Amino acid sequence: MAYRLSDNKPLADSLRDTAHGEVSAALADLEALPEEEAVHELRKHCKKMRGLLRLVRAEVGDLYRYENAHYRTLANALAGSRDAVSMRDALLALAPGGRYPKIQQFLEERARSHRDESALEDTRALLKQGGERIDGWPLDPLKWKHARKGYKKYYRRTFKAVKKAFEEESAASFHEYRKRVKDHWYHSRLLKKKYKDSVGARRKPLKKLAQALGDWRDLRLLCSLLGERSGEFSGELIPLLDATENRLGELRGKIDTLSRKLFPSKKFKLPK
Repeated sequence: MAYRLSDNKPLADSLRDTAHGEVSAALADLEALPEEEAVHELRKHCKKMRGLLRLVRAEVGDLYRYENAHYRTLANALAGSRDAVSMRDALLALAPGGRYPKIQQFLEERARSHRDESALEDTRALLKQGGERIDGWPLDPLKWKHARKGYKKYYRRTFKAVKKAFEEESAASFHEYRKRVKDHWYHSRLLKKKYKDSVGARRKPLKKLAQALGDWRDLRLLCSLLGERSGEFSGELIPLLDATENRLGELRGKIDTLSRKLFPSKKFKLPK
């Protein structure tokens, strides 16, 4: 099932349908995909569930707190293995063809050592538990005006996050900005059918921005990790760091351009 809310149903029914679709897709991915891919997809499904709940957070506070904690815990159980794979993949994207064999071997071994099959099994049980609760979510009082309110609220939060990130230039502020961009991207996907003209066109540039921020983060983490073990990679580290610096500059230019385009002002107008 596509990650979008149906515009010909009450909001409550559409939210439940979309949530059921995410849990079902996560369980299917768990069965069908290799471990690395399964971890990646499961974490995405959890983030999409949390994004869906954030859209109506102001109206369902207790439900949001409980279910958000559930899917955050589920995703965090897989975070270590995913981060290790992300850094290896960042190297492969930057330098395909085994250009840095010592570093690649280190990252491959590190990714393997972070695998946790028991965490995936625990995930299966938690997904089923979460799915069983969806029909009981107290959403019936919600109207589409509440979705509009949530969308505009998280746009403002993202606008503030980008401003803070560019002012502070810190890893923490850019990490927060990336999270807010992903929320806004998820909300744009959810509302693309209901508000096609004003929201639908934002999806692709938001996806590009989220990807650029993710690639930028992964490369910075890779540099930090390798810098702590510089003596192990004689002859490879300095050329890799030079290549990384160039790529980081390219990504930063893309981030700046997309940020100005997508968040030109504090408020976002959304039709009723």
